[in-house]
Amino acid sequence: MKKHTVWFLIATLLLVLAGCGSKPASTDNTSSPAPPVDDDTIFEHIEPEVTIPATEIEIDENIEEDAVEEPETTADPQAIPDTLLDYFPPDDTSVYYEGVGNEFAQMANTISRPAPDYVVIRENNGGSYIQKVYKLESDQIQLVKEEPVDFNVLLPTPAELDAMVPIRTYLKEPIQVGTTFDDWTIIEVGASLQTPYQQFDDVVVVEQVDSDFVNRIYLAEGFGEVKRESIMTIAGEPDYVVTSTLENMTQP
Repeated sequence: MKKHTVWFLIATLLLVLAGCGSKPASTDNTSSPAPPVDDDTIFEHIEPEVTIPATEIEIDENIEEDAVEEPETTADPQAIPDTLLDYFPPDDTSVYYEGVGNEFAQMANTISRPAPDYVVIRENNGGSYIQKVYKLESDQIQLVKEEPVDFNVLLPTPAELDAMVPIRTYLKEPIQVGTTFDDWTIIEVGASLQTPYQQFDDVVVVEQVDSDFVNRIYLAEGFGEVKRESIMTIAGEPDYVVTSTLENMTQP
């Protein structure tokens, strides 16, 4: 009897264990359904991780700076062009010329620029002291005064400069062969000229022709007149030639 009781207890225990392991999920329809899933709620707090290399940031900044960079300004077309200003020596320059053919062909000149658009040249040829005043305009240079003066005379005042009126055109653009102003014509550009001072290879030659004489001036940028030449024709005689050629130039 005792033996049968033990086996009965063992069988009962096995049935209980098997029933616990195979218990079905609850199907109670009265339980509350799960709340709906909101996609926005799911991703609301998820921030994508983006890594931008430092080099890419620098490139973007450079591109942005270039995009807003202001364009370069251009010169005012009405301003005095440098090409005309360069046909005079710098301010406070002394220029010396070797003279041939005439005792007054040798000269010692001084250059002054009392105002931005004026140049004063004083020529000392040993016999007289001539003051010439040039006014620079947008496309030409005007000679507005030429007169003998005392050696120690003061430079013209701004009011005196403004009151001067043109006598003739000294030089005019375009600087090319064939340009004519008054009775002068540009006959050569890019000419070569040997002077006691140095060799010049970009000289502008301007000529004035009359029935019995020819006058020429030779201009180099940064130096002004590097030579003057006057040729007088006399019937039955050789031409009479007088030249003044650049010999030296000093600056302060």
